[in-house]
Amino acid sequence: MKTLVSSSFFSLLTALAIVVSSSVAPVTDTGQEIKTPRSKEDHLEDIPHTMEPFRKGPRVDTLHSGNVSTVLGRTASLRCRVLDRGNKTVSWIRHRDLHLLTVDQYTYTSDQRFQAMYEPSTGDWVLLVGSVQSRDRGVYECQIGTTPPISHFVTLHIMEPRTEILGGDDLHINLGSTINLTCLVMYHARSPHTLVWLHKGKEVHYNSARGGVTVLTEAGEVTRSALLIQKSTLADAGNYTCKPKGAASATARVHVLHGELQAAVQGGAGIGGRPQTLELVLIAALWASWAGLPSHLIAWSSICMSVIVVVTSS
Repeated sequence: MKTLVSSSFFSLLTALAIVVSSSVAPVTDTGQEIKTPRSKEDHLEDIPHTMEPFRKGPRVDTLHSGNVSTVLGRTASLRCRVLDRGNKTVSWIRHRDLHLLTVDQYTYTSDQRFQAMYEPSTGDWVLLVGSVQSRDRGVYECQIGTTPPISHFVTLHIMEPRTEILGGDDLHINLGSTINLTCLVMYHARSPHTLVWLHKGKEVHYNSARGGVTVLTEAGEVTRSALLIQKSTLADAGNYTCKPKGAASATARVHVLHGELQAAVQGGAGIGGRPQTLELVLIAALWASWAGLPSHLIAWSSICMSVIVVVTSS
């Protein structure tokens, strides 16, 4: 009897052990990390940051497609940098008359000064305008053939040639001083090969018997020429013309002041250095008016000033 109970108890313990062991998952050493299920947000963190950005389609890089300034007679290059063009066409249109100039690299105008060019390294679609004329200035449209079309506008500015003598049209020089005239030749298609100075329509000769004449000329984008005439005389007065070859001329008149004429220009004096009567009368009238005097006192002040001037000049 005792042996039967012990056997039954042992069987019961064995059965309980089997039940417990069957409820626990077996652990197997495979050398790999056990992975647990992850949420959708965790999966997004695994996406590489170097993934190609979202493509926006054809568009214009406005930083490299700006307005253009050029000089009359030169060649202008209008650029339109197109990104992600795909198979879309790129056209240039003159805005003032909506004239189609180019489509891709084909030209649709009889004016042979216009030409289309493409630079694969930059993606620039270039409109070349040769020998620019004044009528070429204005707005040009770069258009990408999407639906609807994408347009970018480029303005062509043209600088007109100009030649000028610094200091104005009239220059006053004291007798015996150095005449210094500076001529600037600006915004010309080509720098002038030669430049001459004329005095009263005749070329100034640097090796003439007069002597003391020097010309310093520096050619470039802006050509500068300086004419120096030392120890000026009354014969040096008159018109001086800066005449560049292939460019417009500029003229200035030089006045050489001497004696009474010099005093009149510099100090506002009349003959003999005495003040002019009319000027002093006007000054007296203006002063009286500014001081708020009655009209009869203003007239009286003017008469007194006239009398004083007559007495002092006699």
